[in-house]
Amino acid sequence: MRYNRTRLSYGFGSGLTVLGRKLLIIYGVIYVSELLLEHWLNIPVVRHVMLWPFGDSNFHIWQVLTHPFIHDPRSPISFLIDCIVLYFFIGPVENAFGTRRFLILFYTAALGGALCGLVFSSVSGLNAPFSGMMPSLLSLIVIFGLLNPEATILLMFVLPIKAKYLSYGTIIITLLTFLAKANPYGAYHLGGILFGYVFFKGPRTLFDPEFIRFKYLEWQFKRKRSRFQVIDGDKNKKNKDKPTYH
Repeated sequence: MRYNRTRLSYGFGSGLTVLGRKLLIIYGVIYVSELLLEHWLNIPVVRHVMLWPFGDSNFHIWQVLTHPFIHDPRSPISFLIDCIVLYFFIGPVENAFGTRRFLILFYTAALGGALCGLVFSSVSGLNAPFSGMMPSLLSLIVIFGLLNPEATILLMFVLPIKAKYLSYGTIIITLLTFLAKANPYGAYHLGGILFGYVFFKGPRTLFDPEFIRFKYLEWQFKRKRSRFQVIDGDKNKKNKDKPTYH
């Protein structure tokens, strides 16, 4: 799979796609609904859809799918920062992957981050619940730097920096804050980066749903065929019976 590498400078609002607008609207509507339900109607819905560690009484299997769409209703600034990061990076990465594969990348990173975070919480005893799209966003930043290493972006709208350094810096800072126990969600974030990188570097068919479905059907066919045994008839017989299937 080939990706287009550019030497452009990326400024605010560059290349927002139709999918980007739709995702921002969806996340915005969900977050406003959270604020209304939690703060104004006193209906605690977030705790039921955010991701709790294995073994916690609040854990439910559906949280693996719902948690990327939920953000902390007590921290609207963090939510806005997430939206700005998505606004910046969705265009170049989606244009390189295509809309369908971009969505697979985005939520593969989210589910991969959840898997790593749940496993780590099981062995470390960390019981903090998790929500948000940060694992996916961090994977976008890293992949953007791999796609366009020489592109220049404005960090904090002021400081020009090469995309490759932003990519390396994202990995290093995430790892160091995790090791220093300064980031309680570091395992989720590192997991998102890892799975996004594997998606980027792995073969195109690795996460392709159609390819996976084809392989599953092929396996089913072989399994069913193995139940039948072919017994050849006696070739010396004059009537030459056809093979018998059991």
